[in-house]
Amino acid sequence: MAKSTTDNDSTIEALLEQRSQYEEWLLRLDTSGDKAPPAVRQRVRGDYEARLESVMEQLRGRSAVIAEELERQHASQAELDRERRAAEEALAEAEVRHTVGEYGEEEWRRLSDQSRGGIEQLRTRLRSIGAEITRLTDVQALLVTPRGAAAPPPPPPPPPAPPARTPRPEIIEQSPFETHLAEEPLAATPAPATKAEPSAPPPAKVDELAFLKSVSEEETSRPVRRPSNPGMPAQTATAAPRPQEPATPAPAAGKVASGVAKTLKCGECGTLNRPTEWYCERCGAELAGV
Repeated sequence: MAKSTTDNDSTIEALLEQRSQYEEWLLRLDTSGDKAPPAVRQRVRGDYEARLESVMEQLRGRSAVIAEELERQHASQAELDRERRAAEEALAEAEVRHTVGEYGEEEWRRLSDQSRGGIEQLRTRLRSIGAEITRLTDVQALLVTPRGAAAPPPPPPPPPAPPARTPRPEIIEQSPFETHLAEEPLAATPAPATKAEPSAPPPAKVDELAFLKSVSEEETSRPVRRPSNPGMPAQTATAAPRPQEPATPAPAAGKVASGVAKTLKCGECGTLNRPTEWYCERCGAELAGV
């Protein structure tokens, strides 16, 4: 059986070498630039192609033998791999027994050397069988691949990538939006000031027509009074009462008025006012008629 396998291997190797030789000659014939007539070149090409086809037929006839040999090599590889794993487990077990004290140093050294040597031999045989399996697999691929397909032409270059589209100037479009956002708080800043302005309670509702009528009648019936504050402009009959808006007096007049006692009582709300005031500082009612 071993002799038959060796003969088959030799025959297959020889046929593979012939196949490579004929393919190389055909390649040189295609790339040579001699001035031979086309008919001569075609005749030489036909001879090489016929020889190559004959070699391929012989290889195909041995495809069954190659498949059988490949299967046998796979089985041998599996068996050797099992032996290797068993030897490694035996070595690990011996190491554990040596660690706990069952095996002495001499016994452990002997078992370790023996196990490691056997494991190395098994690994060497596995490498050899792996190389043979690779060779037989390549031979099978050559038998099923038609001539000329062993060296396929390079794949066409990928289509050029589409040009990158110029990004839209989104930043420029967003800049007005950002400016608008930044300006919104500025437009809303006066709102808190308007809310904080009415610190005093709102004045009582007064009939404007009756108020204006009474003022006009009093102005005609009594002499003109001096203003309570020299810096404050004279009030007119048409001016509407302003709630809680005292006039800004001059610094000197403010100091004098601050020392005057509040003895004038408002007839509307009862609040005490200075005798120099014309209107109640709380409700705004006129103090002249009190």
